Amino acid sequence: MSPALNRELLELIENKRTEMVLSAMEKGFHSEETIFRGNELNELLNCYHKLLSIHSTDRI
Repeated sequence: MSPALNRELLELIENKRTEMVLSAMEKGFHSEETIFRGNELNELLNCYHKLLSIHSTDRI
């Protein structure tokens, strides 16, 4: 994975994490919005993990 793509994905993940935390603080952990943002964060983290796995497999 290119360094630019890595930085961009990490920034997206951090922004989504911040959104989720703010939503939880404002509306509670069990609010629909917080759960939705948590699911989005989970998807981003899964994609990032898959890209890292593919990249490390390519090096072998």
